[in-house]
Amino acid sequence: MKAKRLLMIAMFSLAGVGLAQQTDQPGVQRVQQPEAIAMGNLTDVVDPSLSEDLGTVTGKVVLRILIDKAGKVAQANLESGDPTLVNACLDAVRQWRFQPFTLNNAPVEVETTATIEFIADPPHVVTPKPLRGPMKLRVSQGVAHGNLIRTIEPIYPAEAKVNNIQGEVVLLATIDKDGNVAGLKPVQGDPLLAEAAMKAASLWKYRPFLWNGQPVEVVTTIKIRFQM
Repeated sequence: MKAKRLLMIAMFSLAGVGLAQQTDQPGVQRVQQPEAIAMGNLTDVVDPSLSEDLGTVTGKVVLRILIDKAGKVAQANLESGDPTLVNACLDAVRQWRFQPFTLNNAPVEVETTATIEFIADPPHVVTPKPLRGPMKLRVSQGVAHGNLIRTIEPIYPAEAKVNNIQGEVVLLATIDKDGNVAGLKPVQGDPLLAEAAMKAASLWKYRPFLWNGQPVEVVTTIKIRFQM
């Protein structure tokens, strides 16, 4: 029984390592962004054609799309919605164009969603519209680490040492447009260690993050390990 439990723990650990390698590597070429942010780069929209049959259908279709470095829709697949509307949506969305996306002045592919709503009375289609102004972006720890220019080591709490408390603290961090840590929230780790980690991480400094050439506020994670 014990051996089986150890094997399961090892399998979960290896799965976690694989996920970290996919999402946290510096120099990432593809990023995932919420639809509200990605559509801020939308420049050309083609509405789905409404045939006589489609004009009587009401509902939303959500597509998972991949926008390449040139701003073209390279892939589009159904995520949810009425199957009878899919082909019309795919034909239209594949013609959409976006201003190319850049992160820290490097071109990136963007994975996001595109939502199209069909309304039957009167028959018409509602497609996304570009948003004005930059929004808060979420970046992986690996991407954020590439902009890190100053770190402060945390002071190991005396009480934690006495009680032999150690381990990893994970913080959710908001970094402002100037590269300062504007907010921290502990999401994992002993409270004693988390408090020390937050005091140190609040003094960390990053190069400003640039999204499409403009400085933006980002949300990321910070991991700090305490070990005696």
